[in-house]
Amino acid sequence: MARSTMAALIARVRLLINDPSGASQVWADDDIQDVMDESRVDVRNQALKATPTFSGSTIEYLDYFSSLAGWEDGYVLKQYLITTVTPSVLEPIAGHWQFADSTLPPVYISGSLHDVYRAAADLLERQSTQWMLRYNVTVDGQNMQRSMVIDNIQKIVKQYRMKQRAGSINVTRSDVRAPSTAVTIGLQATPIDYMASGDGR
Repeated sequence: MARSTMAALIARVRLLINDPSGASQVWADDDIQDVMDESRVDVRNQALKATPTFSGSTIEYLDYFSSLAGWEDGYVLKQYLITTVTPSVLEPIAGHWQFADSTLPPVYISGSLHDVYRAAADLLERQSTQWMLRYNVTVDGQNMQRSMVIDNIQKIVKQYRMKQRAGSINVTRSDVRAPSTAVTIGLQATPIDYMASGDGR
């Protein structure tokens, strides 16, 4: 059974893939959650950005923002990493929290992040496989182009891929020497000079 903390995010994904919850739904909540967990990012003690509010000569810290959006419910906010604080306005999908009383920074968040656009694109790609073995039919002058379903799904997938969260990977080239072993050009001594006899042998 899907986690209760995923309800809002699952509902957003259902809107993106046009699969409303009910008897005719294509994907179960568990399936959507499993796909979202494939790209889940667990965050521990990320500092939130405090935005001051000016009231006359008084500065209050009510609004806090995260640089990332799509938080799963169940996150924890802590002030100074030791005191759990509870905001009055919760907008985890947008990454915004507001307190009723001034709460001095720093405030940190710990929880899980999900990418709804990536999950929607992944689900649509899997759904398009259901149409792989369908074929076009021409009967009594009527032409049914079932293959167009895959093309239309792929167009939506492309749009969602452009909206999904960017990622990065580290790549190491095995055909390039590491900087520490690179040959230097100049008059200074090189490692080979210390290993040689000095007389050319």
